Amino acid sequence: MEFAWDRSLATGIPDVDRQHQEIFGRAEALVLAIRRGSSREEVGATLRFLEQHVETHFRDEEALMRAVGFPQIEPHLREHQEFLREVTALGSEHRRDGASPGLILRVTGRVSSWLKSHIGETDRRLAEFVRARNGG
Repeated sequence: MEFAWDRSLATGIPDVDRQHQEIFGRAEALVLAIRRGSSREEVGATLRFLEQHVETHFRDEEALMRAVGFPQIEPHLREHQEFLREVTALGSEHRRDGASPGLILRVTGRVSSWLKSHIGETDRRLAEFVRARNGG
C-alpha cells in the first residue's frame, strides 16, 4: 500500500494526526478505485473527496498556525498551495484522460512522497513549535 499510515509521521497533535490518517486513507481509496477499474464517475468522486478533505485539513492547520503565531507560516502555506494545485491538476487530468496509467503513477508517486515529506518535515516543525509554546 502506497498510502499506509506510518506512526513515524505522527505529530502528537491529535486532530492533525487524525486528519493526516484520513488523507492517507482517501488517497489509498483513490489508488484502489483506479486499479480495480472503477467507473470514471467513481474515480472522479474519490478524487473530489480527497481534494475536499485536503482543503479542510489545510484550513484547520493554517488556523492553528495563526492561533499559535507560528513564525514559519509563509513557507508552510506555500507548500499547501502547491499541493492543492497538484491535486486539482490530477482532477483535471482525470476529467481529460480518465484513469490513465499516468494518473495512477502521479498519485502513487508524487502524492505519496509529498505527503510523507510534508508531514514528516514541515508539519513536524509546526508540532514542535506548538509543544514548545505549550510548555511540553
